[in-house]
Amino acid sequence: MTGALALVTLPAVPALAQVAFPYYRGEDALQGLYAQHMPALARAFEARARALTAAVREQCTQVEPAMLLQVWRQTLQAWLALSAPAVGPVVTRRSQRQIDFWPMRPPLLQKALDGQPRTLADMARVGTPAKGFPAMEALLLAQAFDARTCGYLTLVAEGIEAEASALRDAFDRLAAHDWTEDEEGARTAFAEWINQWLGGLERLRWIEIEQPVQRARTAGQGRPPVFARRSMDDNLAAWRTQWQALRNQARLAPGQQDAPPQPGRDLIPIEALLMGKGQMALAQRWAQAIDSVDRALATLPARPEGDEWMALSATMKKLTALYQQDIASALDVPLGFSDTDGD
Repeated sequence: MTGALALVTLPAVPALAQVAFPYYRGEDALQGLYAQHMPALARAFEARARALTAAVREQCTQVEPAMLLQVWRQTLQAWLALSAPAVGPVVTRRSQRQIDFWPMRPPLLQKALDGQPRTLADMARVGTPAKGFPAMEALLLAQAFDARTCGYLTLVAEGIEAEASALRDAFDRLAAHDWTEDEEGARTAFAEWINQWLGGLERLRWIEIEQPVQRARTAGQGRPPVFARRSMDDNLAAWRTQWQALRNQARLAPGQQDAPPQPGRDLIPIEALLMGKGQMALAQRWAQAIDSVDRALATLPARPEGDEWMALSATMKKLTALYQQDIASALDVPLGFSDTDGD
């Protein structure tokens, strides 16, 4: 499973001196991603989605909206952990568009409520801007829990659960795929992962953080940015969850500098791929750039102002530039865009 060994010197940890990292093939990275990493995230999302559906069915008219909102938050976090970056079935199923399309359209949501759909088949005729996590958030925050609203909330939750189950099934099937027997498929899937990682970072940096701030400034009159989630606390939690998911696929975990991830057993992050190729200086720059984003997010105040949001985006932009200029080429992957990048 491994080839030549690259000799790694880690000046930041003198006691380790020299550590041998294996040369990782693209197939090794895909095995770690799709057999070791993604199935567990898909199962966690499915479990949370089922709990959300059960809570809405059983408690919609009986509990405070804040209690259901908490279950919604837990499910959202599980979804974000799975979908950042969007790879494999999340891309092919266009799941982002199906269950997390924003901005939500209030007139379309009102029209859907007035139509009183009764089944998921009825919901297929409802536009995506009136379904999924954003629509559920709007209804839970409105706190108007009549029978019609509860019926619609149940269908929205069932739709999220159906997508979660389909994703879990798809990732389970993909986990059994033998990439060593599919050279062309492995090459395509590896390139997709490398491209989609950058797409996930840019979705977070530009679409979710910087673009809303820029639009608010253009609008003037002191208008606040319109982010994906209505609560600043929820936005911060969402950003941190997405960043952590991206980071897990990018940076060595604690202890892996002296115990490298093993093919067939571990997720092999981008930093390990670089070290396995002997790109020690680049791997160190990569790790430092990631750590800079860690610090920027950790020090972001609970109620950030425009300049603080833009400073966070600027720190992420440095990571984007490094990725575009050096990382992708070191991994022998051309960068491009797909029709799913903006979902």
